[in-house]
Amino acid sequence: MDTAEGQRPAHIERPHLRRVLPQPVTNGEQKGLALRDPLMLAPQTMVIPIGMAQALQHFNGDWTIGEISTNLKAPPEAVEQLVAKLDELGLLWGPTAERLESELRERLDIDGVLPLRQSGTLGEDAEACTKVLRKWMEQCEDPEVEFEVAGLFTPRMDYESINDVYAGTYHAVTGAEIERVIILGNNQFGFGEGCIGTRLGVQSPMGRLDADSDFIDALVARLGDAFLRDELDHVADFGIEMQVPWIQYCLGSPRIIPVLIPDPLAQASSDEPLIETADFVEAARAVIAESPGRTLVIGTGDLSHIGPQFGEPRAIDEQRRFEAERTDRELLAAFAKGESDSFVSAVKWNANANRWSGVGVMACLLDIIRPTSVDLIDYHQHALDDQGAAMVASAGLALSV
Repeated sequence: MDTAEGQRPAHIERPHLRRVLPQPVTNGEQKGLALRDPLMLAPQTMVIPIGMAQALQHFNGDWTIGEISTNLKAPPEAVEQLVAKLDELGLLWGPTAERLESELRERLDIDGVLPLRQSGTLGEDAEACTKVLRKWMEQCEDPEVEFEVAGLFTPRMDYESINDVYAGTYHAVTGAEIERVIILGNNQFGFGEGCIGTRLGVQSPMGRLDADSDFIDALVARLGDAFLRDELDHVADFGIEMQVPWIQYCLGSPRIIPVLIPDPLAQASSDEPLIETADFVEAARAVIAESPGRTLVIGTGDLSHIGPQFGEPRAIDEQRRFEAERTDRELLAAFAKGESDSFVSAVKWNANANRWSGVGVMACLLDIIRPTSVDLIDYHQHALDDQGAAMVASAGLALSV
């Protein structure tokens, strides 16, 4: 459909930028922003000058190219060239992005598995990956959890920086006979809302874990097709994939049920029907009860995100680290009580000021398992740089029925 001017397609005349992840990049003395597409629809990543970041705020579907040009005091042809490049890479809402999404769906349907990404840092093949995990497991002390573990809460940070947290947490289930694993991830970078499932498997350098099709069919029978509607959001997630090599090393090849869980502190913005977390929990508990064998539930996420990189005014010092740990341990204590409502209320009390990224996952984990005991296996603060600009905290927990 053309605009009133009849010169450009509507999605070009009023460009609306899809969600992108801007990442600073440097080339010599030149600084820019790489616009990373969470779905990686196009193989190329677009880099723009750092000064153009503000210009992208106008690409919200409300302004025409002419109006954007006037607002930015930029030549219309320069704005049009920028819009054309964004559209070429599928970074604008419109027919190009729809075509690229359709092509991605076709590739995923043929492969039956999500693309390999972050877990590839463990090595090029199964032998290299196994060698790394074996070393970390041997270096880590077994926490010797004294109950049968029904669920884990695990980090999703880079392996190298907190391998002891990963290893200690997975020690709690090593060698257990597990039929299937429900893996709960955060939908931090996707486009859908509500709880989102997938029929796709997940892979690591150690191979692939296939989805439990019978279990997922039973969930869809209870929840409807909306449960799978935004399946592509799983391409943008990395927390679930990062658990796969640990599962393969410690448990073998159980079937998996990957599910993205919404943040209970966020407001839904879409009018489309969505799967509420409470409905997913009810369905998951019912299907677990009907399914043979043992089901393990794993939730992924991180705790405090502090420092100027996350919007705080001052560089991180020892006092700020102490304050973050105190808040983290207070909220972990609330989680350990096993009641999701009181846990979420505790996070809401200060509006999640320390920016926990796993609140929805953790609450869902509690509601599915309804634990009688929760053990904190490890807690770690990891600085992302040497200047005090950013720090992320992680924890490993084990839950009993």
